[in-house]
Amino acid sequence: MKFYFAIIILLFFQNGLFGQNTIGLPQIINYSKQDYHGAVQTWDIKQDSKGIMYFANNDGLLTYDGSYWKLYTIPNKTILRSLAIDNNDRIYVGAQNEFGYFTPNSTGSLKYVSLNYLIPKSQNQFADIWDIEIFGESVFFRGTDRMFELKNNSIKVYPTTSEWRYLKKSGSRLFAQDKTTGLLEYKDNGWFPVGNTNFFSSKLISGIVERNPGDYIITTLKNGLFEMRNDSIHEINNLINNELKLNQVYTSAKINDKEFVAGTTSEGCIIMDFFGNIVQKISHTEGLQNNNVLCTYLDKNQNLWTGLNNGISFIAYNSAIKYIRPNSANELSGYSTSIFNNRLYIATSDGTYGVDLTKENSDFSFCKGSFSQIKNSAGQVWRLDIVNQQLLMGFNDGAFEIKGNDAIPIMQGIGAWLFVPISSVYPSKNILVGTYNGLHLFNYENEKFIDNGKLDGLAESLRFLAIDNNNDVWSSHPYRGIFKIQLSPDNKKYTTKLFTQKDGLPNTLGNYVFRIKNRVVFGTEKGVYEFDTATNKFIPSPFFNKIFGEIEIRYLKEDENGNIWFCSGKKPGVVDFTHQSNGKPYMITYFPELTGQILSGFENIYPYNNQNVFIGSERGMIHINYEKYVTTNIKLKVLLREVKAIGEQDSIIFGGHIAIDNKNIISLPSSFNSYHFEYSAPSYGMQTSIEYSYYLEGYDEKWSAWSGKSEKDYTNLTYGKYVFKVKAHDNLGHESETVSYQFEIKAPWYKSNWAWLLYFILFVILLYLLNQLQKNKLQKQQKKFDEEQARLRYIHQLELEKNEKEIIKLQNEKLANDVQFKNKELADASMHLVERNDALAKVKEELQRLYKSTDNNLNIKKAIQFLNDIERNDANWEQFAMHFDEVNNGFLKKLKTRFPVLTNNDLKICAYLQLNLSSKEIAQLANISLRGVEISRYRLRKKLEIPTEQSLIDFLNKVV
Repeated sequence: MKFYFAIIILLFFQNGLFGQNTIGLPQIINYSKQDYHGAVQTWDIKQDSKGIMYFANNDGLLTYDGSYWKLYTIPNKTILRSLAIDNNDRIYVGAQNEFGYFTPNSTGSLKYVSLNYLIPKSQNQFADIWDIEIFGESVFFRGTDRMFELKNNSIKVYPTTSEWRYLKKSGSRLFAQDKTTGLLEYKDNGWFPVGNTNFFSSKLISGIVERNPGDYIITTLKNGLFEMRNDSIHEINNLINNELKLNQVYTSAKINDKEFVAGTTSEGCIIMDFFGNIVQKISHTEGLQNNNVLCTYLDKNQNLWTGLNNGISFIAYNSAIKYIRPNSANELSGYSTSIFNNRLYIATSDGTYGVDLTKENSDFSFCKGSFSQIKNSAGQVWRLDIVNQQLLMGFNDGAFEIKGNDAIPIMQGIGAWLFVPISSVYPSKNILVGTYNGLHLFNYENEKFIDNGKLDGLAESLRFLAIDNNNDVWSSHPYRGIFKIQLSPDNKKYTTKLFTQKDGLPNTLGNYVFRIKNRVVFGTEKGVYEFDTATNKFIPSPFFNKIFGEIEIRYLKEDENGNIWFCSGKKPGVVDFTHQSNGKPYMITYFPELTGQILSGFENIYPYNNQNVFIGSERGMIHINYEKYVTTNIKLKVLLREVKAIGEQDSIIFGGHIAIDNKNIISLPSSFNSYHFEYSAPSYGMQTSIEYSYYLEGYDEKWSAWSGKSEKDYTNLTYGKYVFKVKAHDNLGHESETVSYQFEIKAPWYKSNWAWLLYFILFVILLYLLNQLQKNKLQKQQKKFDEEQARLRYIHQLELEKNEKEIIKLQNEKLANDVQFKNKELADASMHLVERNDALAKVKEELQRLYKSTDNNLNIKKAIQFLNDIERNDANWEQFAMHFDEVNNGFLKKLKTRFPVLTNNDLKICAYLQLNLSSKEIAQLANISLRGVEISRYRLRKKLEIPTEQSLIDFLNKVV
């Protein structure tokens, strides 16, 4: 009987206690092995000082920075069971018969260093290393049959006679469990028992969480929860603990000062307070990949990571955004939300669901409870409106009033969209109902709504209604335009006027009407418009146009603080007038993590207060604690994760695991002219809210536009120095510091310093050669010029000589003429002498005849003697010889000099011959006979030694 009672109690608890969860669940991001490219099982999780996550996986060490997963294996390729990270970001890992650490190399890429060489040879064969803890200056590695302590580069081995089962640092103490001796503590360089002797000898400890100094909660695999105060151990006796015993707590970790998480093998993660009460359960039902949790880890932003039997999951436990699923068994879209009488009601695609809210939690997402469907609400529910302190439901089959857990029909047979009180005075006696085919009117009497039926007028589906300050009713139709509706005085009929694009609207399609800031406005594809009664046209809203500009507005809702919640396209946001930004009296905040999740076409936002804002989504409702969202102080940081130089072979020049050293600039050959940069901000769960901007100094002209892309490629960079800069910002305007990485591309060999030196030398040589060539050319030109000058001078000389010759010739001709003339004169003189001599001879002959005839007259005789004296006178000859030499260039002197044997008579004969006188003429002049002339010529030839073949005249001409 007791056995069955226990089963009933356990079933009750399983369905009641574990089934009672918070209504809001954190965002869960599941990573499968296809995402991280590793094995299915992950055994340990840690985070370094930069924010990078590390996972001990069956395939090796996984790293994740928010954008990129990377896998590092160890030499023996065995399963990585454990890891720990010290203050210097050295990553210790344990595997099968292997442990060591990963550390960055000179370029920042992780390399593995084995520590097995430090193990004594007698202890170097062991199985898996299940736990690693850093304690003081020591690092402890737990195997099942021995424990290793690394200190000062030496290893000490702690063997056991049974089994080392657990190792954990909690607070300032280091605990271990021995199967035989139970819980032990490391102190004074040894392991000593803690608390009750052998208390845990038969219980496997799975976690030790410090509540306060000296106060711990201990989880076990199959024996539930225990508490240890002042080393005194006691079991926690509550109903939750009994259920935990059935679900095997495999691991546990502290979340904050009030809560811890227990990772189970069959129920996922159970978050409890330090009194053992369940705060929240996160299992496969809530979105976890599977319920078998192998390890848990709380990161720097207080969000939870889980290593599962099949995958890795991130739980945004500290996020201001939660997700509400009214029906966990069926994914329902959320169309409207209302809080009424301390109950949360959600209109969905299949009914309205309600849950009670507790006053203990100002953030309603942490309220515990189970949604139940309101009776008579099954089907499509469009709207929930509180009118006259009553909750009305617009339904596919009419209009209903919700009371408690029941929906009471007011109007049936036609679908109702929404409810708008005609009067702003409470209670409004008349309520307009937008339906599928026009307007209906409800009267409110005696705290009851009465259907007065359909009003006569336009039979159109009127889903959007708003009443302006002139009591004109406006209705927007997404496909027709905007209707202006005027009710008759008796509220039984209405008239409409349709406004379209021709009336000032940017488009006839896509217009929505709302009442915001005590005025009726219209959301359009180009911002917010208002109706100008003076021109009877629609114009951009003077107030809202300054805020929204021309972005598409599909939804507007004003909260109690005057802030305006809106939807632009598929992005929700808020105009917060309680905060200033960039010199403006408001701050616009988008929620990019929700982009695409809102219910497109049926956008709805219910800003109940700053801690509870509900947004309709395709999967239930999204809850935002806006107060927490805008005050979350997470310092945004961007990491440069990898720089790859791309050439003939790719080369990682920066691996992201060391600080960037911009003093020692890397310089690469010109063949590496393309570069790939990867960067990320390790703010997990916020990746959709983060954008990056980059700038390559030396190439880009300005910073890039903000983008969610976390990588950048540059190709065909020229040689020179470059600085790559990147920064990040989030949707709240937080901006990271700029990260810079400098590198240099060397000039190609033909542009290197040595090349320039060679070019300079070649240039100098070329200048020299050109100079020499020019010199040679000038020399050749000079030579040619000189030759030309010489030729010209020669020609000139020839001309001169020719002229001189001409002159000489002329002079010679003149001289010759003169000589000829003088010779002629001489000849004439000679002829005159000859004639005179002839005359004298005739006179002499005549005188001789007279002398004979006169008998030797003495006077005649004297005359004959006188004539004889004249013939013998040589004076004439000397004068003749002098004139002859002047004319004939000293002919007689030259002849006399060469031939001194010549007599005056010989010289006379030569002179006469030179004058071309005949023998007869010579005979007369010489006063000799012709025979005498011949004899004289003969004698001359002898004296002159003239050969027989040469004439005397030719010889004498040569003498000249």
